[in-house]
Amino acid sequence: MNLARLSPLTAAICLSIYWFWVVVMLIRMRRKTGRMANAVPPEALGRLMRVGWYPCIFLLIAALWVTAFKRPELVSFDAAHLHKMNGLWIWFAWFWLPNTAWWIALIPVSLAGGAATVMTFVCWRRMGRSWRIGIDPGEKLALVSTGPYRYVRHPIYALRMVINVCAFIMAPTPLVLLTAGLDFLLLQIEARREERYMQSKHGSAYEEYRDSVGRFLPRAFVG
Repeated sequence: MNLARLSPLTAAICLSIYWFWVVVMLIRMRRKTGRMANAVPPEALGRLMRVGWYPCIFLLIAALWVTAFKRPELVSFDAAHLHKMNGLWIWFAWFWLPNTAWWIALIPVSLAGGAATVMTFVCWRRMGRSWRIGIDPGEKLALVSTGPYRYVRHPIYALRMVINVCAFIMAPTPLVLLTAGLDFLLLQIEARREERYMQSKHGSAYEEYRDSVGRFLPRAFVG
């Protein structure tokens, strides 16, 4: 398999595993509690966001699989071919790297995407029964502040943003850019909404936690 296929295939596998397991956890939550972890939130804004969010995620994964198997020329690293294209590669300085250099560059990117996927499982496990994918103003969830949450308030979102960035580097097509970028933006909005919700439920305890722990990066990295 050449690099033009292997690169987007790696990204497709990572995101497919990620969302397959989300579905598994939703089903398990439904069996245990009768509810699907707020996959369709009871509050209006959360429902409205997911009208665009879920199709966006589906399109992102589909775009990666299509790029890997149907349109590998979209991410071909042959310079002569790329010069004839009007794709996103022309925007980047690393467009000029030879094929061997691309192999070297994509190795750490692939490892980062895979590591972020694995670390997400750790975060899900740490969340336990408090894991949700939407906000229900009527319930009060435990404040999880151990494990990865000791350093970052939203490690799951941070790791998904890493996966999305890696996916775009490995499959830099317009649709991947659009869908990964939209997911990135919605994660920013949802994280801030969740913080307001947690503060309304936990008050000063959450304020102290928020002020001592970074949102997506440890405080040591952002000051």
